[in-house]
Order: sequence, then structure tokens, then C-alpha cells
Amino acid sequence: MEANKRVLLGMSGGIDSSMSAVILKENGFDVTGISFQFSGSDEQCEGNFRDAKELAQKLDIPHIIVDLRQEFKNTIIHYFINEYLQGRTPFPCAYCNPQLKFHYLEKYANDNNCYNISTGHYVKTGIYNNKKFLFAGDDPDKDQTFFLWGLKREIVDRLLFPLGEYQKSEVREQAFEKGFVRLSEKKDSLGICFIEGNNYRKFLEENGIQSRPGNFIYHNGEILGIHQGIANYTIGQRRGLGLNLNFPVFVSEIRLDSNEIVLAKYEDLYRSKIYLKDYYFIDKEAVIRGMELTVKVRYRLQETPCRLRILNEARAEVELLKPEAMISPGQTAVFYDGDRLVGGGFIESSE
Repeated sequence: MEANKRVLLGMSGGIDSSMSAVILKENGFDVTGISFQFSGSDEQCEGNFRDAKELAQKLDIPHIIVDLRQEFKNTIIHYFINEYLQGRTPFPCAYCNPQLKFHYLEKYANDNNCYNISTGHYVKTGIYNNKKFLFAGDDPDKDQTFFLWGLKREIVDRLLFPLGEYQKSEVREQAFEKGFVRLSEKKDSLGICFIEGNNYRKFLEENGIQSRPGNFIYHNGEILGIHQGIANYTIGQRRGLGLNLNFPVFVSEIRLDSNEIVLAKYEDLYRSKIYLKDYYFIDKEAVIRGMELTVKVRYRLQETPCRLRILNEARAEVELLKPEAMISPGQTAVFYDGDRLVGGGFIESSE
């Protein structure tokens, strides 16, 4: 088969990657499935990928399982823990995709003579100024461009996303109609993939991170109580503070050096300027030209008009034309031209 019809597909065993395999096969692609084990025991791995293996057999496609637990620990777990130790809130998906997941998808695509690389993300690709870009998927509730801003040009040029033009409900219907009943009823995976029950505080404790209590202070310097360690809190948090005040307060700032957590009223959380580090713009020219862009600072947040300026190779400045609340260092700001993904970066600070 011609090289541009050969595709390596990341398969987790979930409905999205599984139906991507079905759609690619139906469209004449020569599919090889690959499953990465990032965490868990050998027994958990066998259970996690049983569905992917069975589907591959039904579709008569090769299926590879690759153990990346050590690489994941050295890269993603190390990053995750270190961010909390620095008083930041990590965003592991945005870090993992370019650093690990798509890096190894590219490697194994090359090893298996596959030009195309595919996943079950709800994202579209398209051409702008004769170059391939990522665009928001047609299902606004499932669009996942927010997690893929760090993918380099050489990866993007090879990507296929079979689900980009589908609604999630349509994908479930198709799975049912094609006889994959159990697959159609599979629940979506939520939370952080490597943390059982999404209990990140327990995960940090199990990895030797000791909580050191300190002061909750109001923005005027008044001590409001004692916190249980900065790793237990994130910007914008209201619940779980353990305080009994006669008005609602939110985490406004985490001060690493003094081990203090600053609390404020919600209206005091708004910021109009963001500083980024470790940014990547697949369309850097759009930034240099001063193109009108929008930015999202949280996955479920609507896009906000902004002005973006590159300060140097390490930092960029974002002026929000409409202030936003709960901007957390360590999270990401992701930029769009309409529904076209332009790039993003990790939030260093805001004011």
C-alpha cells in the first residue's frame, strides 16, 4: 500500500481511539494500532488494553503495546511533582503530549513505515497559507485543541484526526450500529490519567511530598488561619480551605518563599495581563504581525480577545482585553485565530 495510506494510531481501548480505528480502516487506511503503558501494574496494563487488542483482532490490524512507565515517571511525574513544590498548578496533558506521547508516536510511526499519525482527539486539520494547522473540532464540548498547542510543525504535518467532524453522540451511535455495543456504552475517562480517583494530594504524599502548614493571609496582611501546605491549594480555590468566615474567600496567590497563601474576594481575582514561559507558536508570524487573536486560560472557558507580544525566546506577554479571574501559574494559555490553533504557553504570572 502507498506510504501516505499507512497510519499509526494511538489506541487506549476507549471509544474514541477505537472508533478512529474503525473509521480509518473503512476509509482505506493501512492501520497499525499502538498502546502506551504510562503507569500502573502489568495486570492493570493487561486490563486497560484488552479492548484495544480485541478490536485490533476484529479489524485485522497489527497492535503494539509499548511500556513507557519509566520514561513517564522520569518526565511527566517529575514535572508534576516539581510544579506543586514550586507553588504552581501543573497541566500534565499539555506537557505530556509534545514531550512524550506524540514524541513516541512519531518514533514508532517511523519504525513501522507509517507516514500518518492518528489519535482519537476531537480536532480537525486544515490548510492556512499553504500550511497544515489544527482547528477546533465540530463538537464544542469535546474540542481538544487546548491540549495540543505544543505539537511541532513536523508532527502536525503528519496528523489525522478521524473524529474531528463528529459529535461525541454520533460516535457512540456509530459504535452501537456497527455492533460494538459494549464500546458504545464505555464511560469517558476523566481527570489525571495516572492518579487513581483523581486524588492528587494522596498521590503527592505517596511520592514523599510532605505538607508544611503556614498562614492563610488576607490581601491586607491579616492572618485568617492555618493552611495545610501549599501543594494542597490552587488559584481560585474556595472549597476545602477549612475556614469559617462570614464572607466567601478564594485563593488569590501562593507565596512559595514565605509559605503563605493569600485569600481574597472573587472580584479581586481578576487579571488583565499574563506572562508566559516555555511558549510555542506554530504560527509565529501571526504573533509578530500582531494579528487579532483570542486566548483561553482554562479548558472550559470561552475565548477572550487579547494582544500578544513576544518579549524574548523564553517569555511572552498577553494583554487581556477583557479581564479574567482565576489565572493560575503552571496552567496554560492557548491562542486561536478564529477556530485555528496558533500556539500556547505555560502561565508564569499574572497581574
